[in-house]
Amino acid sequence: MRPGAKRLVRLVLAQALIGALTVAGNAVHANAATIGFTFLIAVLVIAVWTDLPTALVTSVVATLCYNFFYLPPVRTFTIQDPSNWVALASFFIASVITSRLMLRARTQAEDAEARQREVEALYALSIDLFTATNRIGALGEAAARALANVGASGGGLITFGKGQFDQHVVSWNGPRIDGADDLIAGVARHKRTLEFPSRHGRDVYLPLRLGETVIGVLVARQTEATLRALESAATLVALAVERERFLAESAHVQALREGDALKTSLLRAVSHDLASPLTAITLQIERLRALVSEPRALSALDSIAEDTGRLHRRIENLLAMARLEARSVVPRPEPTPAADLFRAVREHLPLIVQSRPVEVRVADDCPDVFVDPSLALEILVNLVENAHQASPAGERIELTALRHPLDAQRVRLEVSDRGPGFRVGFPATDDSAGPSDTSRHGLGLEIARSLAGASGGHVTLSDRAGGGAIARVDLPAAELPVTAQEVQE
Repeated sequence: MRPGAKRLVRLVLAQALIGALTVAGNAVHANAATIGFTFLIAVLVIAVWTDLPTALVTSVVATLCYNFFYLPPVRTFTIQDPSNWVALASFFIASVITSRLMLRARTQAEDAEARQREVEALYALSIDLFTATNRIGALGEAAARALANVGASGGGLITFGKGQFDQHVVSWNGPRIDGADDLIAGVARHKRTLEFPSRHGRDVYLPLRLGETVIGVLVARQTEATLRALESAATLVALAVERERFLAESAHVQALREGDALKTSLLRAVSHDLASPLTAITLQIERLRALVSEPRALSALDSIAEDTGRLHRRIENLLAMARLEARSVVPRPEPTPAADLFRAVREHLPLIVQSRPVEVRVADDCPDVFVDPSLALEILVNLVENAHQASPAGERIELTALRHPLDAQRVRLEVSDRGPGFRVGFPATDDSAGPSDTSRHGLGLEIARSLAGASGGHVTLSDRAGGGAIARVDLPAAELPVTAQEVQE
């Protein structure tokens, strides 16, 4: 039965009860005081059983019946004795006040019961949410239980990624509403709850807030729960979403830590197993130098020594990268002249310097580089070795240092060669550079990029006019102290 029809039936039955009491009172010849108390009890019972409008109408009908049948002159609506006016008014006021008090008490009792049910439902919801999200990926099931606890027939949980339109449906029950994505984005933008009437109850879009940030939206379709209960459920779901994110991030961090530890252990083991043979090879090369005098044999020994030295440096570079990533070693930047770095590069690569010209140019206005000298040296050594491998025999390699043309707070170090350059149409950027020579995109370049990133800079590659390639290393410039003369100017 519809609520309106049910209310009408109750109204008719209430008036029928007053009529029955009136007939019964006339039949037994009850006096005015007795029937008055009877009417008052009937009004109280009806107030408890029905709603306020029905109780008020019943009070008016009971007052009229009391006047018509029991206050002289009977069978009329006139009153002769002034005291009967007081009695009639007292009866009407008492019946209205008592019905109001009974209805208020019943309403308060119903509110208390509703709040108790809400508290019990929220308690059960909190237990469900935080036991279900002990494992990653169970948030959808928990959200479905949250909607069931608030009496929703459908809906779901949507979380946000990088923006309000980057929506991820964690769970959804029932058909999707046309334009739901825009409504969800509007809730995130305005950080307010939206309510729309539906066939059974209403559809509610609740923002999931963490502080001032909306991390998602809980959609409850066709629910009759109070807004207070829905908002409390949304708060619990928001905490569960953040908890699952925390669990996922913790698992990711733990996996990264374990991966770093495994990588560091592996690199140490590999370096230990390779360092001893390389040292032995180096010693044997020096012994062979003393035993042979043929130019071709000495040239072969130089090539072996060069390759052995490069392999040894690669191993040391890998260990340095592992230490940096594990934060067991922290870069210690200091003002370093570019000329000193270039001089150190030449000293570390004697075989390359002997086999080809290595020219050095430092601009007059080039500031010092604010970098860890050991890391900067390894960056340049790897780039020079790449250039050496890619360049024809006898072609020179150029080392240039200058102030960055666009950023005065940076220094640009360049390693230029006359090798084959890059493939035609292949972009030569710091993320996608790919030369035709395999030495260009090998381990040396990746090591140089990683060490440059740890030093606050980056490496870019480009073709060189007239043929060849240029590797540019942009690093922070050292801040020069302000002199007294500059202050006066």
